[in-house]
Amino acid sequence: MKVTHILFVIAWMSCLFVLPRVILHWRKTCHSSQESEAFKSLSIGLFRFGSLMAILAISFGIWLWKAFGFNGAWLHYKMGFIVLLIVYHLISGKLLLNIIKNKPFKNNVALRLFNESSLLIVIPIIYFVVSKNA
Repeated sequence: MKVTHILFVIAWMSCLFVLPRVILHWRKTCHSSQESEAFKSLSIGLFRFGSLMAILAISFGIWLWKAFGFNGAWLHYKMGFIVLLIVYHLISGKLLLNIIKNKPFKNNVALRLFNESSLLIVIPIIYFVVSKNA
Protein backbone atom coordinates (compact mmCIF):
# COMPACT_ATOMS: atom_id res chain seq x y z
CA MET A 1 0.00 0.00 0.00
CA LYS A 2 2.84 2.42 0.87
CA VAL A 3 4.75 1.60 -2.30
CA THR A 4 1.66 2.22 -4.44
CA HIS A 5 1.04 5.54 -2.68
CA ILE A 6 4.67 6.60 -3.22
CA LEU A 7 4.56 5.64 -6.92
CA PHE A 8 1.41 7.69 -7.50
CA VAL A 9 2.91 10.63 -5.60
CA ILE A 10 6.07 10.48 -7.74
CA ALA A 11 3.98 10.39 -10.93
CA TRP A 12 1.89 13.36 -9.74
CA MET A 13 4.98 15.34 -8.74
CA SER A 14 6.62 14.72 -12.10
CA CYS A 15 3.57 16.22 -13.81
CA LEU A 16 3.54 19.18 -11.42
CA PHE A 17 7.22 19.87 -12.10
CA VAL A 18 6.94 19.53 -15.90
CA LEU A 19 3.54 21.00 -16.81
CA PRO A 20 4.32 24.71 -16.17
CA ARG A 21 7.57 24.32 -18.15
CA VAL A 22 5.69 22.77 -21.08
CA ILE A 23 3.16 25.61 -20.91
CA LEU A 24 6.06 28.09 -20.99
CA HIS A 25 7.49 26.42 -24.11
CA TRP A 26 4.01 26.37 -25.63
CA ARG A 27 3.79 30.11 -25.11
CA LYS A 28 7.15 30.60 -26.82
CA THR A 29 6.09 28.56 -29.88
CA CYS A 30 2.70 30.15 -30.41
CA HIS A 31 3.85 31.42 -33.81
CA SER A 32 4.75 27.96 -35.11
CA SER A 33 1.49 26.05 -35.45
CA GLN A 34 3.08 22.59 -35.74
CA GLU A 35 5.14 22.94 -32.56
CA SER A 36 2.28 24.72 -30.82
CA GLU A 37 -0.08 21.79 -31.47
CA ALA A 38 2.52 19.35 -30.12
CA PHE A 39 2.93 21.36 -26.90
CA LYS A 40 -0.85 21.71 -26.62
CA SER A 41 -1.35 17.95 -26.83
CA LEU A 42 1.49 17.34 -24.39
CA SER A 43 0.13 19.90 -21.90
CA ILE A 44 -3.39 18.50 -21.97
CA GLY A 45 -2.10 14.94 -21.63
CA LEU A 46 0.18 15.89 -18.72
CA PHE A 47 -2.62 17.65 -16.89
CA ARG A 48 -5.02 14.74 -17.30
CA PHE A 49 -2.39 12.19 -16.26
CA GLY A 50 -1.34 14.37 -13.32
CA SER A 51 -4.95 14.76 -12.21
CA LEU A 52 -5.47 10.99 -12.24
CA MET A 53 -2.23 10.44 -10.35
CA ALA A 54 -3.23 13.09 -7.79
CA ILE A 55 -6.57 11.39 -7.18
CA LEU A 56 -4.89 8.00 -6.77
CA ALA A 57 -2.09 9.38 -4.56
CA ILE A 58 -4.57 11.15 -2.29
CA SER A 59 -6.85 8.10 -2.18
CA PHE A 60 -4.03 5.77 -1.21
CA GLY A 61 -2.77 8.35 1.26
CA ILE A 62 -6.16 8.45 2.98
CA TRP A 63 -6.23 4.66 2.95
CA LEU A 64 -2.79 4.56 4.61
CA TRP A 65 -3.89 7.15 7.13
CA LYS A 66 -6.98 5.15 8.09
CA ALA A 67 -5.31 1.71 7.94
CA PHE A 68 -2.30 2.61 10.08
CA GLY A 69 -3.92 5.29 12.20
CA PHE A 70 -1.22 7.86 11.56
CA ASN A 71 -1.63 10.92 13.71
CA GLY A 72 0.32 13.78 15.16
CA ALA A 73 1.22 17.34 14.35
CA TRP A 74 3.47 16.28 11.45
CA LEU A 75 0.45 14.85 9.64
CA HIS A 76 -1.53 18.08 10.00
CA TYR A 77 1.39 20.12 8.67
CA LYS A 78 1.88 17.69 5.80
CA MET A 79 -1.83 17.85 4.93
CA GLY A 80 -1.65 21.65 4.85
CA PHE A 81 1.13 21.50 2.27
CA ILE A 82 -0.76 18.86 0.29
CA VAL A 83 -3.68 21.27 0.08
CA LEU A 84 -1.22 23.82 -1.32
CA LEU A 85 -0.10 21.26 -3.92
CA ILE A 86 -3.71 20.67 -4.92
CA VAL A 87 -4.18 24.43 -5.33
CA TYR A 88 -0.94 24.56 -7.37
CA HIS A 89 -2.28 21.77 -9.59
CA LEU A 90 -5.58 23.62 -10.09
CA ILE A 91 -3.74 26.84 -10.97
CA SER A 92 -1.73 24.89 -13.55
CA GLY A 93 -5.02 23.70 -15.01
CA LYS A 94 -6.30 27.28 -15.10
CA LEU A 95 -3.15 28.39 -16.96
CA LEU A 96 -3.70 25.56 -19.41
CA LEU A 97 -7.33 26.52 -19.92
CA ASN A 98 -6.38 30.16 -20.47
CA ILE A 99 -3.89 29.29 -23.19
CA ILE A 100 -6.41 26.99 -24.90
CA LYS A 101 -8.92 29.88 -24.93
CA ASN A 102 -6.20 32.29 -26.19
CA LYS A 103 -6.54 34.54 -23.15
CA PRO A 104 -3.72 36.86 -22.08
CA PHE A 105 -0.79 34.96 -20.70
CA LYS A 106 1.60 35.51 -17.82
CA ASN A 107 5.08 36.66 -18.75
CA ASN A 108 7.98 34.21 -18.93
CA VAL A 109 9.48 35.23 -15.58
CA ALA A 110 6.18 34.69 -13.75
CA LEU A 111 5.81 31.24 -15.33
CA ARG A 112 9.38 30.29 -14.43
CA LEU A 113 8.83 31.37 -10.82
CA PHE A 114 5.54 29.47 -10.74
CA ASN A 115 7.31 26.40 -12.14
CA GLU A 116 9.96 26.48 -9.42
CA SER A 117 7.53 27.20 -6.58
CA SER A 118 6.20 23.64 -6.56
CA LEU A 119 9.52 22.47 -5.15
CA LEU A 120 9.11 24.89 -2.25
CA ILE A 121 5.88 23.10 -1.37
CA VAL A 122 7.26 19.57 -1.77
CA ILE A 123 10.37 20.03 0.41
CA PRO A 124 8.41 20.58 3.66
CA ILE A 125 6.21 17.57 2.89
CA ILE A 126 9.28 15.35 2.56
CA TYR A 127 10.72 16.83 5.75
CA PHE A 128 7.56 16.14 7.76
CA VAL A 129 7.29 12.57 6.50
CA VAL A 130 10.95 11.74 7.15
CA SER A 131 11.11 13.41 10.58
CA LYS A 132 7.71 12.30 11.89
CA ASN A 133 9.22 10.03 14.55
CA ALA A 134 12.19 12.24 15.39
